[in-house]
Amino acid sequence: MKIMLPKAVATLDQLQRDADKLHTQELRKAIEKYLEEQKEQIKTLRRMMN
Repeated sequence: MKIMLPKAVATLDQLQRDADKLHTQELRKAIEKYLEEQKEQIKTLRRMMN
């Protein structure tokens, strides 16, 4: 599980870069909000595992 969390964060970061290229600002903001929620969940998982 510890190995998968950094990969998940890297994937979220890549999605953020891809979302930044979108022309629709509403969609970009929705994706950004979703990614932030996912990052918070990963942080919570890390705290629980330590």
